[in-house]
Amino acid sequence: MRIATSPINWNNEDVPDYRPWIPYPEILEEIRRAGYRATEWSKSLPDDPRRLERDLEARGLRVVGAFVGLDLREPERHPEELGRALEKARFLKALGARHLVVADAGDPARRRAAGHVGPEHALPEAAFRAMVEGLHRLGAALSELGMELAFHNHVGTYVETGEEIDALLAATDPERVGWCLDTGHLVYGGGDLLGLLEKYRDRVAYLHLKDVDPEVLASARRAGWSFEEALRRYVFAPLGEGRVPLKEALSMLLEAGYDGWAVIEQDTTPTDPTETARKNRERLEAMLKELGYAEAF
Repeated sequence: MRIATSPINWNNEDVPDYRPWIPYPEILEEIRRAGYRATEWSKSLPDDPRRLERDLEARGLRVVGAFVGLDLREPERHPEELGRALEKARFLKALGARHLVVADAGDPARRRAAGHVGPEHALPEAAFRAMVEGLHRLGAALSELGMELAFHNHVGTYVETGEEIDALLAATDPERVGWCLDTGHLVYGGGDLLGLLEKYRDRVAYLHLKDVDPEVLASARRAGWSFEEALRRYVFAPLGEGRVPLKEALSMLLEAGYDGWAVIEQDTTPTDPTETARKNRERLEAMLKELGYAEAF
């Protein structure tokens, strides 16, 4: 299992004003200072692969993937959305990355319902079928590029709850659509992390690690907060300080032979983000060593 981080620990595009934005290339220095050698691409980084590759190499860093939200719920949007995804995939390939992390784009209604989704928020069957078809088309195109599609369960989208994750994974071809398991989003959305891992551990192609503050989550559900409001209230806790059964989940993944990237994310934090990112890395390394795995970096 290989450890990476994401610029979202410093600059969160969902709530860009919650703290001062760290400019480029200073953010690469912060990632390096936190002890990481790998990160994801985000809008905090340039879209010129030559410039970015030069700046990464100078700091001993690499890019391993990138996140993109796609609206595949309407077939007529597929050409535009798939074209946008493939453009990003070609950019990533030029940097030596292999994973395109894809989530449903959601909409304002689902973002308002984050963490407290009801039957009235369910995706119509035709839209679900369109999403599956779009993911299969994208997965096939990425395979031709030598890339992999990892679908990200995400709060505030139409694949948030445990039932929605189960349905999406059951309906998609494992050869075309892997799973980017986001532990924090899964628990935030009310899913059974260990239960879903028991069923789908072999589908995990990429990993986003977060923890969830149970008190903030309870407040978010009680008050009906949006995803953005919950982020501003720090719903994601430092690793090991929340309600996510991280060590048990990691144990299941290691037993299944998972040897891919574990990208540590803490979308917002009231403390210094670089220090938080460093502590989260150290805690993950300690968990992996306790599980008898000593090859992470």
